[in-house]
Amino acid sequence: MTIDLKRRLARRAALAVAGTAVAATALTCAPAPAQADPMTELMGVAGQILQELPGTSNLSTDLPSLFTLLLPDAAPQLPPSGDRRTSCRQVIHIGDSTSVGIDDPAKFPDAADRLSAQYERVGAARTVLNASGGRSIVERVNGEPNALDAVTTERTRNPQGCWVIAMGVNDAANVGVGSTVSADERIDAIMAAVDGRPVLWPTVATRNPSVRGYDAANMDRFNAALARAATRHRNLRVYDFAAEAQPSWFTDDGIHFNQSGTTQRNRLFATALATAFPAGGAPRGVAR
Repeated sequence: MTIDLKRRLARRAALAVAGTAVAATALTCAPAPAQADPMTELMGVAGQILQELPGTSNLSTDLPSLFTLLLPDAAPQLPPSGDRRTSCRQVIHIGDSTSVGIDDPAKFPDAADRLSAQYERVGAARTVLNASGGRSIVERVNGEPNALDAVTTERTRNPQGCWVIAMGVNDAANVGVGSTVSADERIDAIMAAVDGRPVLWPTVATRNPSVRGYDAANMDRFNAALARAATRHRNLRVYDFAAEAQPSWFTDDGIHFNQSGTTQRNRLFATALATAFPAGGAPRGVAR
């Protein structure tokens, strides 16, 4: 993402810190790709296992740009990132292939690295994870539920709680190769489905992707749509994960995250949730 684009996004509304990627190795561009080729399995765990970032207790010192949340109203006074806690007691996490397996003990033997443990670290007692490979907001792969279907289902099952929408990379690519459903329309459909509940939506990123449509320019355009959406939806907080995602966190396809990258992503998402919806009450304009 260019410096100019990041400045525009920050001015337009609600970017906080560090991005996402999503994906698939096959791409469809029509709104109903039920006959698309199956997506390849989940996140790769290949790649170099990197030295981890400093512990969350000193992230704000070592990485000063992290977790600066620009809310529609005045920015709250928050403690250092590692000490932050959220008012969200339940989190419904909707994701694509980059969220598949992120709570799996076989992939993350250290329980502290798993997504639910990280959300629990900041005060969320329960995590509902609904993720599927190749998922986008509109398109369906082999008849599997899209993100809008997943939100509708979970909204019925779990009427209370906060939402993390870890979606957009496949959508950015689909729009980039010709889908007639715009990024703005996709985001608005999700926001309508959550019916006023608090939403944290990380920005998306890729690094030299090997699949057509997943280039950085398409990701930037989707992130710009997220910034616009934050001015329309007072319950939406956008977290700029893309600004902080490290190239070394990605697998060779440039779309998915390796094991070390996923571990860091889990930690960053949890701290971003506590930054967006801090303990002591939801920001004004966010339904409880």
